[in-house]
Amino acid sequence: MNLINLNSLGLSLALAAAVMLTAQPALAAPKKVPLPKPRPAIGSAKKLAIPALAKETLEPAARTVQLPAKRPAADGKNDGLNAFAQANVGLRGALFASHATFKPLLRPAAGPFAIAPTTATSAADIALVRQVIDATRKGNEVVSDVAEKSITDPVARKLAEWLILKSDNTKPSFQRYAAFVKDNPAWPHSPLFRRRAENALWNDKLDDGTVRTFFAGSQPTTAKGRYVLARALLAQGDRAGAQALVRHAWGHDNASIDVEKKVIEMFGDLLSRVDHKTRMEQRFYLDDVTAGLRTAERLGGNDLAIARARAAVIKKAGNAKALLDAVPAAARSDAGYIFARVQWLRKAGKPEEAGKLILTAPKNPEALIDLDQWWMERRLLVRKLLDEHDAPTAYRVAREAVSPPHGNYRVDQHFTAGWIALRFLHDPATAAGHFAHINEGAINPHALARGGYWQGRAAEAMGQRAQAKTYYETAGKHTATYYGQLARARLGFTDLGLVGPPSFTAEEQSVLSNLEVVRAAEILYALDERDMLASIFAEIGESGTDIAGMAMLGEAAAKHGDGRSMLLLGKGALGRGLPLDYYAYPIVGLPEYTAIAPPVEPAVIYSIARQESHFNQKVVSTAKAMGFMQVTPAAAQDTAKRYKAPYNLARLLSDPVYNMQMGAAELAMLLGTYNGSYPLTFAGYNAGRGRVRQWIAAYGDPRDPKVDPVDWAERIPIAETRNYVQRIMENLQVYRARFGGGTKLLIEADLKRGGTN
Repeated sequence: MNLINLNSLGLSLALAAAVMLTAQPALAAPKKVPLPKPRPAIGSAKKLAIPALAKETLEPAARTVQLPAKRPAADGKNDGLNAFAQANVGLRGALFASHATFKPLLRPAAGPFAIAPTTATSAADIALVRQVIDATRKGNEVVSDVAEKSITDPVARKLAEWLILKSDNTKPSFQRYAAFVKDNPAWPHSPLFRRRAENALWNDKLDDGTVRTFFAGSQPTTAKGRYVLARALLAQGDRAGAQALVRHAWGHDNASIDVEKKVIEMFGDLLSRVDHKTRMEQRFYLDDVTAGLRTAERLGGNDLAIARARAAVIKKAGNAKALLDAVPAAARSDAGYIFARVQWLRKAGKPEEAGKLILTAPKNPEALIDLDQWWMERRLLVRKLLDEHDAPTAYRVAREAVSPPHGNYRVDQHFTAGWIALRFLHDPATAAGHFAHINEGAINPHALARGGYWQGRAAEAMGQRAQAKTYYETAGKHTATYYGQLARARLGFTDLGLVGPPSFTAEEQSVLSNLEVVRAAEILYALDERDMLASIFAEIGESGTDIAGMAMLGEAAAKHGDGRSMLLLGKGALGRGLPLDYYAYPIVGLPEYTAIAPPVEPAVIYSIARQESHFNQKVVSTAKAMGFMQVTPAAAQDTAKRYKAPYNLARLLSDPVYNMQMGAAELAMLLGTYNGSYPLTFAGYNAGRGRVRQWIAAYGDPRDPKVDPVDWAERIPIAETRNYVQRIMENLQVYRARFGGGTKLLIEADLKRGGTN
């Protein structure tokens, strides 16, 4: 029997965990753009010389992770592989003492990956997995089930079951979903399987005993799950418990018209007018006009008038103002009405009126319903008010927002209020109070660096030099972030500290390479199922807690040259504060190409592709941007004409090299247009040259020494572009180091590149 031994995964690189690379001269970009080669292994971290403002060595931050005490075998028992298999598998040096202990975000901890009871998968079993994949894609459940039952290797059989459950073309039973979730909590997409199990309980009308057993010790995560559990609770006389579930689901969860009718039929007496009002409001905040109007019909009166006005505003209908004006005066203090009228005023170019009105909105979260949507509207309005030079009102609009629950929006609200106070109202003491809230409960490196940097700026403005140094040092530990890099530059650092990959012993590597998920990934690599692997790696990056196992998955992706999966794994983990920075910046996954325009720094190309497509050549955006570099047809036509190259729309997707050529040439054109300015080039690549011209006219030119380029980037009114410019700038610093060009910190120089015309 041919066996594929999957125990011998090699480490692709052996960098020290905290790497301070020595600066080297910048490398000229060649005409033929090759895949960059990884740096050779280097030694331990260097000490950095700190200038007068900062005298201690500033090491990159790592997140202390509480690893589980025991690594289970596939059956939950000791598999006897060796004593090490029963202990923690650490990241041997990649973890530092930390200011914050890792806590999983939003999702429950999945626990450690299980060790497989076997060490290899036969070629015959791999072929059967292929049969399962092909059958599920055709929706042939009989063939897929027969093939699964023929597999002898437990890992391959479990992967086959996972593939069947994951497919959108099959309809497994509730029992199969429930069993897999119970037995394999650390496998990717278990939350999806749980949602499907909950839906099956409702759709298949399973008995109340089965429902109660499934939810024992847990809460529903879907609307149908809440409704079916409410049904079971009512059957046993728990009306209060049932009502709480129904009210929550009705007010906040999406549902089809058929489910709505069934809910009214089953639970109508548990719902009040307030519940219908909440549902109507939530549907409109999510721009679900049809469901919002449907619910409003149940309410009638002023609520129906408000609903019709809100629908018109969302649809940008010509009669929106008339419908808003038709709402009786007595109903105009309604939060939903205020929201709709503020939206209309802002879009109509009346930010001053919108600002005055939004300041009258209620402060009660229960009245506002969706605090995230309220902040997003306030954020848009703040930018319009700043453009009108009304910083005091802009500050009040930001400051008086009820704190949104979403972490990114909460951080943004505190930052926006503080930034206006510091940079427009020249009130650093007030600004410092806002900035101090940014890091409360945060583990995202971007938030932590942002908070520390701006606390430092506020302290500097107050003449508190020592305090500023402390804040910059805190921010500067997050070396892969825009504001962390700016903080290091503020301290006078000339080098960029990087967190490298782990270093495993042979024994650790042997055990980790035999984890079920790693073995399953190797089977899928053998079958060249890269899209499926990307989905798996992304899910584990977003929810995994087994740090060592995740690192071994990253090494598997690196071994197979799968930059897309490396990126998705590392980026998701990094965003949750996990020390897997190295995998978030792969230097594999993009093809070599021959430049058709003046060459662009390779680090820029990789930085753009990382942000644009996550190294996915197949992706097409809603704006029809395509491929690795997200090239639009219009941009490709212009580029082809400019550089006398052939234009072929189909090749933007079918030919990765052509896509790279077109994207790189567009960047070259923009760099030429803006005399080498990176902020303007990146903004232009994302939002277009026309908008960049508008922003230069409104906010100044970041190439002008009198303009603070950090403020200029923050003034960009489109949140996506603002974030885009900052992410590309930070990516650029990291990729230069990854390509072997040293880690000289150039972010301040990069922000100021180019001369004005």
